[in-house]
Amino acid sequence: MRVIVAPDKFKGTLSARAAADAMAEAVHAWRRSAEVVGVPIADGGDGTLDALGGANREDVVTGPRGAPVRAPWRLDGDRAVIESAVASGLVLAGGASGNDPWAATSRGVGELVALALDGGASRIVVGMGGSAMTDGGRGALEALGDRVPFASGRVVVLTDTTVAFDDAARVFAPQKGADAAMVRRLTQRLETDAAEWALRFGCDVRRVPRTGAAGGLSGALSAAGAELVDGAAYVSDALGLDALIAGADLVLTGEGAFDETSLAGKGPGHVLALAAAHGVRALVVAGVVDAGAADLRAISLVETVGERRARQEPATAVRIATATALERWSAVIPS
Repeated sequence: MRVIVAPDKFKGTLSARAAADAMAEAVHAWRRSAEVVGVPIADGGDGTLDALGGANREDVVTGPRGAPVRAPWRLDGDRAVIESAVASGLVLAGGASGNDPWAATSRGVGELVALALDGGASRIVVGMGGSAMTDGGRGALEALGDRVPFASGRVVVLTDTTVAFDDAARVFAPQKGADAAMVRRLTQRLETDAAEWALRFGCDVRRVPRTGAAGGLSGALSAAGAELVDGAAYVSDALGLDALIAGADLVLTGEGAFDETSLAGKGPGHVLALAAAHGVRALVVAGVVDAGAADLRAISLVETVGERRARQEPATAVRIATATALERWSAVIPS
């Protein structure tokens, strides 16, 4: 039996690599002769850098609240990989309760892109996700200065959402600590940003899909010439996941919270779609599983071991839940 183990991160508890290792242990305990291939995935959010090779550089840039932060990134030959969360992430801002939704800035991401450009990178991959800001990408463009607009094909932006620029505040700002009044203010500011980017670059991003990621940062980079792509598909292609799944008997995936949005641009949803396309059985192991996804073969850590243990011993919880899933659905798994 050949099993592909391709989880995303369990946000706040386990990296995708640690989750893949825990799942693999469960598979080997269940069927010792199984060949297990671990392929930790990402969809453009935090964890993308690790999935695409990991960091080999670290630089001090402006954090989301203005204080300097040390941000890891990758420069491999002429390709750079940058993750927005390591420079302008909500975690760096102290979470929603510690964040200043109005002042949070994308400047650090722009500084990393500038370093990559100045370092000679001809292909720069920038993952969105996990951001603190809704600044319409203004901070990043200010840091880039006269390095924009980008040459065609030089910057690729990975997103896990199709939300447009003018909806960025309404959809995402509440997760970043904004109340209703702040959401309205941020939306008005985004309108001003969009008008400025249209005048400066000749590109109206207001209703373009994927331009609302990272508080509109993806829209600003797009207006400046970047290409916007589906993050899960990009990472999957880079890892050769389609071919791996095509030759598998079983696929395991998972993430911290699995719900209907997981099937609309998130990493595990993409894995499930690939498995379905090749007629390969797939199981999902997640921290929590929404009732709307109950018709899928998905198992919850919280329901299996309890919330406390799921948070305090996440690797053990993933291993136990994976073992439970394998036993529960063993009748439909090819031998």
